[in-house]
Amino acid sequence: MKSKTKFSHDSLLDRNATKELLEALGKAVKKGQLEFQESEGEILLSPNNLLEVSVRASDEGDKQEVEVKLKWRTQQKTVYDKPPKIRT
Repeated sequence: MKSKTKFSHDSLLDRNATKELLEALGKAVKKGQLEFQESEGEILLSPNNLLEVSVRASDEGDKQEVEVKLKWRTQQKTVYDKPPKIRT
């Protein structure tokens, strides 16, 4: 199976199946290895110990939504000790 750099999946699940999906995701995060597979390929992600977590919720009357986003860096970001040059 070939390796992918992006994975996307949409489905309509009942609450129990959604709970099982979230539990599987939680176990994978705890393990430090998230593997997503579909017929077109797979993607393997390895989160660090510290993750950026963003949770959003909205109620728009006929549509309610919860969004959870997890992000991490695989390499340390370069931080400079001098400000950028700005032309005036």
